[in-house]
Order: sequence, then structure tokens, then C-alpha cells
Amino acid sequence: MSEQSTAEVVTATVPDGSWKLQVTYEEGKTIAEVSSFGVPLSITTLTAGGVVTVEDPATGPTVHRFADTSEAYDATQCRADIRDGDVLVVEPEQVIGILDEAWPFAVTQAHGEFHALKIPASEHKDGRYTASADLAGRIAAELGFPLAVQPARTA
Repeated sequence: MSEQSTAEVVTATVPDGSWKLQVTYEEGKTIAEVSSFGVPLSITTLTAGGVVTVEDPATGPTVHRFADTSEAYDATQCRADIRDGDVLVVEPEQVIGILDEAWPFAVTQAHGEFHALKIPASEHKDGRYTASADLAGRIAAELGFPLAVQPARTA
């Protein structure tokens, strides 16, 4: 019989969503991830042997490309490299999405298997995904995919 690895995750979030700390304990190491409005700021790993590494992730969300929204949705549930706030591009279906923790939502009119929003993505969860929404909007514009909801214009 093989042993199955287990992980314990503890998350602390500021009520307005501006800061989040997620600590994961797994297989002799502790991983602390700090993010702000869904954008990863740092990842610190401490091994049982006392080795500390600090990773400085990209300053913005990562873009992931998929063949269809079903594949993309499944990948968000099991791939560790796809993180909260990352942008999901599915060109064959003309869908651009953003991962909201474990639920991908579309910023484009087409949404396939992703969840649909009734407000602009930049306003979702009080602006928590603004950086992701900006990037997703730029990609949608470059590809000519219409947005689901246009942001309100200010005078």
C-alpha cells in the first residue's frame, strides 16, 4: 500500500480582500504565499532541514492557454501553477477568463464552461481582480473578443 501525501492549508484574508496569506504544510515543508488583490507578491518555503527560499513571482497574473473551457476549468482544479487571479485564454471558444480562487469566470461574452459575471470584472469582489481584469481586457481586445460587460465610463 502506498502512502498518500497530505497537505494542511491555513488562509488569512483582510476583509476587503486587499491582502491574503496562505500557509500550506506538506511533506516536511511550509509554504507561505502572500498576495494582494489576487496578485501573488511572494512565496516563502521553509523545509524541515531549515532551508528557506523566497520566490518573487511576476508582478502580475500569469496567462494560461487552453484548447477548450472544459479543459481549462479542470486544470484550475488540480494544477498548482494556476493561481487565484491568473488569466485563462481559450481562443477556439473566444473566451478569456480569470480564476477566482477555484471558480473561473469569463470576462468575454462567450463563457463556455466558465461562470458568467453580471458586472465588469474589475468590480468583482470590490476590485480584487483589477490587475487580472486589465490584462484579460487587453488580451480580449487584441484577439477581438467582445467583453461580457463594459466597465462604466467616468466623466
